[in-house]
Order: sequence, then structure tokens, then C-alpha cells
Amino acid sequence: MFPRGGYPLHPEQLFEIAQNRLLPTVIERNNKIVGYCNIYDRTEGESCWLGNVIINPEFRGIGAGKHLIRVIKARAKEEIKVNEINLVCHNINTKALLFYYKLGFKPFDLKIMKDFNDNEIAGIMMKSKL
Repeated sequence: MFPRGGYPLHPEQLFEIAQNRLLPTVIERNNKIVGYCNIYDRTEGESCWLGNVIINPEFRGIGAGKHLIRVIKARAKEEIKVNEINLVCHNINTKALLFYYKLGFKPFDLKIMKDFNDNEIAGIMMKSKL
């Protein structure tokens, strides 16, 4: 979810991160939380960044992630008036890299980041037009 976050995640970690984010988006099914994400660093009329994407393991592989991304993209376009959404996906998360690519996100840069053990990892920056 974010490189400095510990695992398992604690509500306090999520709460702290969410304080400076836009469009917190939760999807539910049968009174269970299925997924969550938010937006940060918006440049009005241009772009924003997708952050903190989490899908409940019970709902992975059945389209929940695809639905969540579709919802947040629509909200970003309509509510904060941007025409592009960016994200950073860590090189150690191959499944997510392939997932985002299949949803139309294209790599455009790389940044060196640190994980929760202070190890260097590659943050692959991707973008998608809305």
C-alpha cells in the first residue's frame, strides 16, 4: 500500500495517511469492506496521484480491484476535474504492475524509494488518461 507502512497494517497508519488525501473511496459488498483508495497531489485541470490502493484478499481476482479503479477514475474526472491519473507501483509488486498495465496505465518514470526496512526499492511511475 505504501513503502514505509508496516505489515500487517494498523488503523492508525491508515488514519494518519488519509488526513492529507482527497476522495477517500471505499467499496463494499454484503457489509464487508472490499477495497479502498484515495487521491493526492492534485493539479487542477491536469492530473492527480492514486494512492493507498487496498483490496481485501477475499475479493482479489474477481474484479473488485478493476471496479475500484474505475470508480476512483470517474470520481477524479468529475469531482476534481483532472484529465490524467498517475500512480507509483513498487517493483516488488509484479501482480499490481500487470494489473495497472492491463487497466491502461503506462510507465513513464522510476524513482528510488525506501521500504519499511530502509531497503531501496524502485517506484515505477505510471499514468492513465481519463
